[in-house]
Amino acid sequence: MFPTPLGWLKKTLLLTAAIASVYVAPVEAAHSADETLLSAMQLVPDSLQAKKTKSVLYLGGGERSPWFHLGALYALEEYKIPVDSIVATSWGAWMGALWSLGVSIDDIQRLMMDSTIAEFVGVNTIHDKTEHDAFSLPISVEGIPSLRQRFSFYADTAGNVYRSMHALVPDTASIERSLSRLRFEESLYRQRGTYRIPFTLSTCDSLIENPSYADIVASLPIAGNEKSGELCPYLALPLSKNPQEASLIVVSDPVRFELDGNVETRTLKKNILSKLVDQGIFVRPHSIRDTSRKSMIQAGFTAVEHGLREIIPVVDGRREYSEKQKSDAWFEFNPVFDSLSAELHSSVASYWNPKDTGFVAPKNFAYAIASKVPYDTVSFNMQPDGDLLIDVGVHPTVDVAAGGFGSNVIGANAYGEISLNYVNQMEINLKLAGFYGMSSYGFRPRLELSNLISHRWKFSFGYDLMDLRFLKTFEKDNIPEENRIEYEKRNDLFLSARYAFDDMQSVEVKFLFGNREFELAPSAVPEVDFFDDEYVNTSSNYETTPVTQSVHYSLLSGVDDDWFASKGFAANAYLGLNLIGVGFHQRGPIYGTYSFDGRYSYSPTSNTSVTVGAAMGFDAYRDGHFKFPKNFDNTAMDDRYRLHVAATPWSEDWQDPELATHGYAMLRLNGGVHRYGFGAWLSFAYIHDFEDKATAKLNSNKFVFEPALRYKYRSFTVYAGLNRIVDTDNFSDVKRFKEYRYFIRIGDYNLF
Repeated sequence: MFPTPLGWLKKTLLLTAAIASVYVAPVEAAHSADETLLSAMQLVPDSLQAKKTKSVLYLGGGERSPWFHLGALYALEEYKIPVDSIVATSWGAWMGALWSLGVSIDDIQRLMMDSTIAEFVGVNTIHDKTEHDAFSLPISVEGIPSLRQRFSFYADTAGNVYRSMHALVPDTASIERSLSRLRFEESLYRQRGTYRIPFTLSTCDSLIENPSYADIVASLPIAGNEKSGELCPYLALPLSKNPQEASLIVVSDPVRFELDGNVETRTLKKNILSKLVDQGIFVRPHSIRDTSRKSMIQAGFTAVEHGLREIIPVVDGRREYSEKQKSDAWFEFNPVFDSLSAELHSSVASYWNPKDTGFVAPKNFAYAIASKVPYDTVSFNMQPDGDLLIDVGVHPTVDVAAGGFGSNVIGANAYGEISLNYVNQMEINLKLAGFYGMSSYGFRPRLELSNLISHRWKFSFGYDLMDLRFLKTFEKDNIPEENRIEYEKRNDLFLSARYAFDDMQSVEVKFLFGNREFELAPSAVPEVDFFDDEYVNTSSNYETTPVTQSVHYSLLSGVDDDWFASKGFAANAYLGLNLIGVGFHQRGPIYGTYSFDGRYSYSPTSNTSVTVGAAMGFDAYRDGHFKFPKNFDNTAMDDRYRLHVAATPWSEDWQDPELATHGYAMLRLNGGVHRYGFGAWLSFAYIHDFEDKATAKLNSNKFVFEPALRYKYRSFTVYAGLNRIVDTDNFSDVKRFKEYRYFIRIGDYNLF
């Protein structure tokens, strides 16, 4: 027998076997790992075999380190390298804890790729805050075009009141950070049993054996932690080289590295990395050019393969890692709002949907409550039994807005608004809004009470004090003489109660108690025929008292926009009873209003949208048979209280006499191309007029065409174009663009 070579020949063979394995991809390594490892172990002399001790795996932090650790763990399992205990910090603590609990590496990778945390894994977000551009204009998100400032007020225990400014859009970045923290907690709490491999957490102050899951999460560099293991100790290291221990130290920072982070962070990390000497066997890449997730996983796997020639001689045999547990959630989130005062508890808790399951529940809760003005911060803290401690920042909030709106119909109008949002047993929104313009003015306060009974209920109260007048230039060109009204003064009180069945369906009961005064233009006052015995009202002034009670059912999926939605559908049904009083004693018949409309919107491409819709409605009362109501012996007044067909976007800006009727059916189609807020749109509608009133200039079959351009950014909207109404007798006039009416409209509003 020849002695086993202990000189250069043995070293050459061992090195050759280890290097050969480096060129085996992780997917292919399963076919050759056993042979490679066995070949390498056979080259180890008996004198070295006797020195084998327990192996300790050290996992530290670093940018993108979890993906590097994942590759290293893949390699340890692939080559059956035994790990007797784990010491970890920062991201290594989370990865090491999951692995020591028996979670398969595939399941760990699935957790890492979860959409809630994928962008946060391996990223330091402790000091991340939402940054708002100080130079951008604070334009209102919705409503009338305006500049808006939002303030919150809060008091300390000494009674001092402070004011803070808030952004107009929900802090989605903060929500995502809160949800990611919860996901990291949940990924640990869902695991059953205890550590299968002894696990120790390394902190800046001490070593914690069998740490709690809360300790592990506290070591992560995520939002909500004042400090973490990322800065101290950064790396999990033995104090010195221990001959009784095989230390496998995983370091994701390459030998040739450029550290990320601010100056302070880079200095601290560089100082720690410079102290790496010979504490053990380092699993560390030499250089990394590609820091993508896939490349970091491959780098971790390859780094272990490079170290096989050092690892094999000192580890104790081989170990199978086949027994794994499934990483499945075994509990339901139980929301706990104990941190909230009694005044806030019911309102906040109402946003939690008990029908939501799994991680969808806290996610839906966070985004739903953050969309409401009084709520500004949301935080979660998970407990071992599945209880979810929820804290929400709630402060009285005041909005101050100033802007304007207008069109070639009513002219330019300045707009102002002050609104208060407050929570105390219910959500209270009080808005004082008004406008003053070239021809009109108005004061429109609103009060809304939500969550008074439950989250599904909302009560609204409103009052309109307005004086509305058309511009003379518009009136002269677009309104027939017999339909001209000098002004309309309104004193209207609104009451409503809305109940939401779910996120899509709702029903609302409305009441209107109005007092309106109309002054007709001289051309709209009928002349008296002395040879006609029929009484003719020649008064130019009408005082009316409309009283309406109605029920409105709504079904909505997608964006609540009848004209420019990119996807979704909507259906609305309306049933109302109306009584119109004239003067002190005259009352018209009580008649019903019945209407239905539906639409469907879709986008063939990302920059195109199409909406198709249908609608019908009629006013009628029963006197032996159904009749259309007739409240006035005046064309202008009768048209004002008829139904008005919303055929195109511009038709909502004023009450076109040709679209005023007591009965109609309509089909409409509109579509456009748009990009970055700019769009070109074409609207078309076919209307059949069941009333076929004598004063109409067109027959009962009408067509509306409306090409237009539109720009929208938040509440600032400009809509300009052309409009034309024709019937079957003069349909060919559609080609006469000189006869189209032009329009321009700034803002989304509805005064009529």
